[in-house]
Amino acid sequence: AVTQAAVVLLPGLAVDRSGLRLGRGGGSYDRVLARLARAGARPVLAVLLYEHELLERVPAEPHDRPVDLAVLPSGVLSLG
Repeated sequence: AVTQAAVVLLPGLAVDRSGLRLGRGGGSYDRVLARLARAGARPVLAVLLYEHELLERVPAEPHDRPVDLAVLPSGVLSLG
C-alpha cells in the first residue's frame, strides 16, 4: 500500500537542510524508502520535527535517502 501513497510521513530525531534524516537506527523506515525506490514510486517524503531538530548537518550513510519536507510547528519547510 505504501507504494501507492502520495505522501509518506516519517519520524525523525533530526533532519538537515539537504533533507537527510536521522532516525533511531533500527532501519525500519530505510527499508520502506528502499521499497519505494524499487517500485519506482516517488511520493513526497515529509519528516515531523520541532524547530530545534532542524540541523545544519546530520550523519549520513550511503543508503540514506533525503526527504522533501520538514513539517514543523511553525510551518512546512522545503528541503534539498
